[in-house]
Amino acid sequence: MHRTGGGTLSVRGLSVGYGPIPVLDGLSLDVPAGHALALVGPNGAGKSTLARAISGLLRPSRGDILVDGASLLGRAPAMIARGGVLHVPETRDIFGDMTVRENLRVAYDNLGAQTGDGKQELGAAFDRIHALFPILKERTGQLAGNLSGGQQQMLAIARALLGRPRVLVLDEPSLGLARIVVADIYRTLARLREEGLTILLIEQAATTAIGFADRSAVLVGGRIVLQGDRDELLASGEIVRHYLGISHA
Repeated sequence: MHRTGGGTLSVRGLSVGYGPIPVLDGLSLDVPAGHALALVGPNGAGKSTLARAISGLLRPSRGDILVDGASLLGRAPAMIARGGVLHVPETRDIFGDMTVRENLRVAYDNLGAQTGDGKQELGAAFDRIHALFPILKERTGQLAGNLSGGQQQMLAIARALLGRPRVLVLDEPSLGLARIVVADIYRTLARLREEGLTILLIEQAATTAIGFADRSAVLVGGRIVLQGDRDELLASGEIVRHYLGISHA
């Protein structure tokens, strides 16, 4: 379903915001191909702003965003998505008045069927989704708006996967979900990473995200204040909690 191999995501000196004062100020980070980076931080730190800039919804005032050395700046969001950079927003953005299958078909028609060489066959694409998220097969004729929160999140991720991403940007995938559902979602993300997908994971659930990712970065006030691999960040738990302003997550 996804393209062969993940892409390397590089953010260089990025400044972007919603007015004259930037939310992100000179931010730089790298996610190597086939790796997962967790970006954690408190509310208002700029995590979602970064996701929106990567997907082309916000235009930076300075800096660059590159995948395998090619800049994404100036590209329309649809072109970025069709180029293999898929963003699952915090709001999920599923169509609640359409069935699960209809949601997937819309995504396939707009992304999966238009990704150039090696076009997917619809049945094979859906089989892959159902293997990753069996509950979506069970709920195929159900209105998406009637799904549980966890099932809606799975549907949102599934829709992105139909675009055969090389870089998947996930914004707060565990928000408001029960621990058992979060565990299911993270198991699927681990499988996707093993298959070579590059993942930028944006979370407030710091311990869960850091434990999953190869490397993590703590974003506070629009700047990276701490970063390291899984063992380094988990070993500095008190420092992480200090920056996040929480007792545990």
